[in-house]
Amino acid sequence: LYRPGPMKSGMHEEFIDRKHGIKRASYTFDSLVDVLRDTYGIIVYQEQVMNISRIVAGYSLGQADMLRRAMGKKKVKEMDRHKEIFREGALKNGYDEKKALELFDLMANFAEYGFNKSHAVAYAYIAYQTAYLKHYYAPSFYAALLGTELNNTDKVTVIIQDAREHGIEILPPDINESLWLFNVVGETIRFGMGAIKNVGKSAVEELVREREENGSFEGFIDFCERINHKAINKRVVESLIKVGAFDNCDRHNRKTLLENLELVYLYGQKRKEEKLSGQGSFFDLVSETTQENDVQIDECIDFEAKEKLTYEKQLMGIYISGHPLEPFARIMEELSSMSINDVSETMGNGKRDMILCGMFESYKSFISKKGDKMAFATLEDLSGKIECIVFPRTFGEYSHLLDSTEALVLTGTVNLDEDPRKFFPSKIVKLKDVSDQSVQRVEVNLRTNQLSDFSLDQIKRTLLGFRGTTPVVLRFFHPLGKGEMILDNNYNVQASPQLAAKINQILDADSVQFKMDDIKP
Repeated sequence: LYRPGPMKSGMHEEFIDRKHGIKRASYTFDSLVDVLRDTYGIIVYQEQVMNISRIVAGYSLGQADMLRRAMGKKKVKEMDRHKEIFREGALKNGYDEKKALELFDLMANFAEYGFNKSHAVAYAYIAYQTAYLKHYYAPSFYAALLGTELNNTDKVTVIIQDAREHGIEILPPDINESLWLFNVVGETIRFGMGAIKNVGKSAVEELVREREENGSFEGFIDFCERINHKAINKRVVESLIKVGAFDNCDRHNRKTLLENLELVYLYGQKRKEEKLSGQGSFFDLVSETTQENDVQIDECIDFEAKEKLTYEKQLMGIYISGHPLEPFARIMEELSSMSINDVSETMGNGKRDMILCGMFESYKSFISKKGDKMAFATLEDLSGKIECIVFPRTFGEYSHLLDSTEALVLTGTVNLDEDPRKFFPSKIVKLKDVSDQSVQRVEVNLRTNQLSDFSLDQIKRTLLGFRGTTPVVLRFFHPLGKGEMILDNNYNVQASPQLAAKINQILDADSVQFKMDDIKP
């Protein structure tokens, strides 16, 4: 799941090619065959470095261990000193100077990835076990892994993204299925209540105990009547509502439950006290419907999808039922150099010009030593996050976009030598502004067997509601063939992500494609 940083030496690729016979094993000197035969001529273990230095340069065991330490700690001055010692020793033992220095550089590159042999074997064994579990018991594997990172939202985000890419569905918290940690339900994973802010372990333990002893909660009122109100206070219940933990057991929407929380919670508390004092016998004979009628719940229009996602992000550190950027995924892929997750895995050195798409999760401005205002910001896309360093000139021009909740396109650089890598934006623009300038045409894919007069009329109204200059092409797909229709100029549109999101919603599919020109922003 967690991939190691790029091996700058490229020796991992070389090792794989030699192991599979694509390339032949080679040795700098014949005297090293016995030392390197098991690893196809590639330096893999620290013990090999020590033996090479003894054979070629005449190092003692103590000197060889000092070289190993210097390489492990990447001490430049110490390495330069050892390079000269190695050169002199190799010449004294009759080895070619140029080849000996090349060999020393290979040994220095080894420090990027090498372990001693006992460590390497242990890591390999654990990696094999982990890969086996991930392949054959994927839901349980991911649930356990998420449990180890319960309070690290950055890692939880990465793990969930990886799980989804492997076909594992992550379900929102649920009062009748969730535990403190993430748990497996069928072939899916239920979000752990321990990852929700304001929800403590004692509250979850009490909730689970009540559920296991007396059955599933049958609704919000039933929940408020049965819980231990000392262990589960209103703040806990509020957080559970906001993340959708009652969505599957109550007919009322999240906003309705939140607006009536005070009333229902106090009602449930009173009913609980009456039962405990022996005064609840009459009510226990009354039907559930009558009991619910005792509480006058005022129905409200539910939160918009964006508001729900905002609450989820605030309380769980992650968007669980969707992502604000999902409607723009296709155009972001077209515009960006790569995903944020790919930035961390890209091999290379030095600075690299890049275009990234995403939205700012947070930022913090401060005054530099020179007295200029700049900021640290976190940019997020559907794959992950990256820290951005916004220098004074960029900050002065684009600071108004740092607290924007809109999708953005950022042009800048990444230093591939840094770990972790950071992005240095020089230009920031709204995605909707860039897309309209760069799209040559909008294509809408329509499957004829799923169309209706109603959906076609909705698409027509949507196109007319986004008038612009970009032509629209309808592409029809039928079991017997396909066809294409270029709409007249009356249906030219503004090629915005909002247009794509609206049409995709109508068709309940990823149906809109923006055909871009070759000019990046």
